[in-house]
Amino acid sequence: MPELPFGVILFCLISALGFSGAALRLLNRKTGASRRQPMSFPAAFLAGSVTFSLIYGLNRLAFPARPEATAVCNLLILACLLAFPELKKKIRGLRPKNMKHDRLRLEAAALEHMLELDPLNAFCFEKLSEIYEKIGAHAQALEAASEAVKLDPSADNRFRLEELRNKIQPREEE
Repeated sequence: MPELPFGVILFCLISALGFSGAALRLLNRKTGASRRQPMSFPAAFLAGSVTFSLIYGLNRLAFPARPEATAVCNLLILACLLAFPELKKKIRGLRPKNMKHDRLRLEAAALEHMLELDPLNAFCFEKLSEIYEKIGAHAQALEAASEAVKLDPSADNRFRLEELRNKIQPREEE
């Protein structure tokens, strides 16, 4: 193997350091977002050293043959790695608006299943009416609230039913 100039070795070194830093940043951000403990030092060291060795070796092989393509490729991939969290946020923002109620719909389905098992559970009807109101299914919310009042005529349930009636069927001015 011919002797490589100092600039090529320096480029390979800096590029490998950038890639291993970006990889560690992504890994730490992922563990921090889930509220777990930060990545342990041995795991971070292993991930960083493997990334560094891999990128350094690939650059040493590719740079002498195609220096411009290697430099451009390294910069593009590094920019993508560093911009990944921001791109992920933008992609999440492009979701359809009805997707945000999926969790609530699953919760409503679970409560409906619980009501099939225990149809005299007033608490499930209360929660179901709240979820239906959040989703925008006002008729179903009103029906669930009235069932909750039938099973448990407490002041809270009656107030909730009146509130829903006023919200859904506004008073007509006489």
